[in-house]
Amino acid sequence: MKYPPCQKHAMVLIVVVYIVATLSALAVALSFRSRAAIKSSTFLIEKIQQDEIAHAICVQACYMLGVDDQNVDSPDETWANLHRFMPPDANGWEVDWKLIDESSKININLAYPDMLLRLKPLDEATVASIMDWLDPDDVPNPDGAEDSYYVSLESGYNCKNGAIDNIAELLLIKGISPQIYYGSNLAGQENSIGLNNLLTIYGDGKININTASKTVLDTIPLLCDAAVDEIISRQTSPTGKFSSMDDIEKNDNFTAADKLTLMQIAKFNSNHFQIQIKIKNKAQNIQSEYLVIIERQDLNTKILNWQRRAPALPKDKTALTHNIYLQE
Repeated sequence: MKYPPCQKHAMVLIVVVYIVATLSALAVALSFRSRAAIKSSTFLIEKIQQDEIAHAICVQACYMLGVDDQNVDSPDETWANLHRFMPPDANGWEVDWKLIDESSKININLAYPDMLLRLKPLDEATVASIMDWLDPDDVPNPDGAEDSYYVSLESGYNCKNGAIDNIAELLLIKGISPQIYYGSNLAGQENSIGLNNLLTIYGDGKININTASKTVLDTIPLLCDAAVDEIISRQTSPTGKFSSMDDIEKNDNFTAADKLTLMQIAKFNSNHFQIQIKIKNKAQNIQSEYLVIIERQDLNTKILNWQRRAPALPKDKTALTHNIYLQE
């Protein structure tokens, strides 16, 4: 069957249009995939750069603690300052970091309920839930929570019934909200200190009174207000910091009960420190944070935990212990 010339031209035109449309769609797809690949590669390169910067800071922090007087740790020492790190090839990177004494906090795995009840954000029900999370049994304390509560949640999970391995686990416990955990770190909230700055999982349970905040010192049972004020005042004095139990025993500002209490719970140095690292690049609108725990033993230091801060909390609570930080 023969087609008139006009119909042949129309069919050729249709075929050409179809081929052009197909090639255009293919080009768009390839362009999209290329952009995605470039973006992914750029992100990976930036992440590697940030990781290398963070590792360099860890080396610097470990050296700083290694040459420090390890018998006494106090706020007037070099390690306790806010530090600025400039990478050799800065390219717009701004890096701030600081060391925090983990022994200035309360060890959540070893703390007595009475101490936790003295923390303003916590009530009796929340403390009971913390104790249930830590204890090995499945019998809830009054107003506490065990498996029967947690598995009934929309995204159910089991009660830990054991020691906390990551302080962020607190967010899984009944009664502990992001507002309580982060405190004033959440925009629009009343100025308060978050549990993440008051509690730790490291150390022997004793508190370094040279670096502990008033909030932490106020949780120590039987320690009077005057004793807390005396400790705080000496923290900022270059010659007044505590270096031995003799300093406590000879201090007339402490009562006999104060001295007995401090003999049991006080220490003057630490083996565990947290490095908080903030890396920014204003030109590229990039910001990331790292939390690193290092242990110091004599002249040796080692990294116990390395965490790159996730951009946001996951909505699914079952993912909190895995996703609240990107652990490497």
